[in-house]
Amino acid sequence: MKRRLCQILSTALTAAVVVAVLALPASAESFPGKKSDWNGFDRFDFEVAGKPVLVVAPKEAAPGKPWVWHGEFFGHKPAPDIALLKRGFHVVYMQVPNQFGSPKAVESWNEFYRELTEKHGFAKKVALVGLSRGGLYCYNWARANPDKVACLYLDAPVCDFKSWPGGKGTGLGSASEWKRLIEHHGFKDEQEALAYTGNPIDNLAPLAKAGIPLLHVYGDADEVVPWEENTGIVAERYRKLGGPITLIRKPGVKHHPHGLEDPNPIVNFIAVNSAVEAPAVPEYHSVKAELVQPRGGLGNVLTKLREGKPVRIAYLGGSITAANGWRVKSRAWFAEKFPNAKVEEIHAAIGGTGSDLGVFRVQRDALSKNPDLLFVEFSVNDASAAPEQIWRGMEGIVRQAWTHNPETDICFVYTYAVGQEKFLEKGECPRAASAMEQLAEHYNIPTINFAKRIVELQQAGKLIYKSDAPTEAGVIRFSQDGVHPLDEGHQIYTDVIAEVWPAIEAVSFPTVHAGKLAKPFIADHWQAAKMIPVTKSMLAGEWNELPAENSLSKSFSGRLGTIWHTGTPGSKIQFKVRGSQVKLYDLVGPNGGQAIVTVDGQAKVKPVQRFDSYCTYHRLATLPVSQALDPNEVHTVSIEVHPEQPDRQPVAFRLKDPETELKSPKYQGTNFWVGQILVIGDLVD
Repeated sequence: MKRRLCQILSTALTAAVVVAVLALPASAESFPGKKSDWNGFDRFDFEVAGKPVLVVAPKEAAPGKPWVWHGEFFGHKPAPDIALLKRGFHVVYMQVPNQFGSPKAVESWNEFYRELTEKHGFAKKVALVGLSRGGLYCYNWARANPDKVACLYLDAPVCDFKSWPGGKGTGLGSASEWKRLIEHHGFKDEQEALAYTGNPIDNLAPLAKAGIPLLHVYGDADEVVPWEENTGIVAERYRKLGGPITLIRKPGVKHHPHGLEDPNPIVNFIAVNSAVEAPAVPEYHSVKAELVQPRGGLGNVLTKLREGKPVRIAYLGGSITAANGWRVKSRAWFAEKFPNAKVEEIHAAIGGTGSDLGVFRVQRDALSKNPDLLFVEFSVNDASAAPEQIWRGMEGIVRQAWTHNPETDICFVYTYAVGQEKFLEKGECPRAASAMEQLAEHYNIPTINFAKRIVELQQAGKLIYKSDAPTEAGVIRFSQDGVHPLDEGHQIYTDVIAEVWPAIEAVSFPTVHAGKLAKPFIADHWQAAKMIPVTKSMLAGEWNELPAENSLSKSFSGRLGTIWHTGTPGSKIQFKVRGSQVKLYDLVGPNGGQAIVTVDGQAKVKPVQRFDSYCTYHRLATLPVSQALDPNEVHTVSIEVHPEQPDRQPVAFRLKDPETELKSPKYQGTNFWVGQILVIGDLVD
């Protein structure tokens, strides 16, 4: 009876313990040592390999247990740590002071890393934080363990101990710390220390090869750890190696204070790059409108301009860029600013088109001509597109550009259209520009926001967005239609480039961009988008190749290449493709016909018209075939000219005498013109 009672009590006690454990918050982890409070979070102090360590635990750990590791000065400027703890990060520190990232310190860190990942299930990749001399710890451990590092945030970091504490450059140095460093590194004397090639500035290749993102925050008046001898050298060399690095300059700031008044750029950098499993599609959010975001700068093209070398600037965009406006004016501005350089323009803009076509044609229209700088302008024409759609096209453009030539610099520009002011007046980018900003942030691409300046001028009473009549003296008439700038509007766009150029120059170092491609922004980007010429072997029925002297050939062969024409019903284009999306790059016009589209034996219910309400003239267009194919299967495609011409009434409102004009030869026929196949994938013979 007594034994039975003990068993009952034991079972009840065990159950109570289990319930109590299950009821504990997620932060109640089993770390040894002393437990205390740190800014509202549990802090644990204990030892690993005989060295004091601490771990601050979040209330609830984020999936995968991401963590932040401080090189030195834990607790100084804690705002980023607190924000990351709220996001589910752990924050850790190992006390090995005055060792300056020596091999002994690196080995101690190895022990701590094994303790946290093997015994406590921390993520295999950690975000390293190095303030001042802490940069030596972070860089040296990362060099020895590049596969274990998610990213590095460095704040006024020491990247070459000859600069500090050595004081062998322009900085103040520290004689006592220099002596201590020589002792801890085991150097025989100062000469051996000065001959050492193990400083971070000399060992960036393993980090660049692994594609590890770097963030350097620095004061440009730092007299203790001069940025030119530390951050500046790292940035230049890391970019040449193809590594991704972001610089945040603090004008006029010395070595102190560290950090940023707004810690969000630091927090977001660490959070984004520490994701244990990146989402398939990023979450869209509005982005604060800035006149310029210099980001990684334009170091490659700037170097060529300064050295007086030939430079080619490509302008990929819609009608705003196709006009002889900011495109022409900005090329002239570059030529004037850098008179020793021969600056040429690559005109790759087509009116009425967005990034969904730009991603297919960027290779033919721009990259094949080997630009040094690629301006991308699609924010107005992409206004109605979903962010996910914008990301697919714009990321495809970026990745194609850097795959073609990893030294091509890219800059996104955001033009203005009436309606954007409701966002910009609140300090936000419109949706398309916000989506592009998120992508630009990921790839460290500089951006220039022309639209922000247009709204600022209007708010100051110096500009009218839209007017048919000339404005009063001192007031700029931006446009007649609210979208396409008049000459003064295009001049504003050019003036903005000139105004923000110094900020871009300040962060520009030669860069090999290939390393940025290691981590896509979205999984289903359109890097595989391409244009493939229609060939005679694909054609059945009565087709003819338009001769060079044909008016349509003169107008459109520069974009379409060889143009094939038929006006005969029953004529077909036939081919096979393995891919996810197929279109035809063709023409619509007043005498355009319509086509029967068949994929894998299944015809579309209605013919696809090659005529619309704008067709008082011929223009470039795309004929959608299918946008949801199985990319792993081979698909058979047939496009056949329909025997009946489309209804021409939709264009009647544009005509003076529609009843007569629609009966004229101009609006008769079942004509079809095609030049290219647009495919995400490949054709199959």
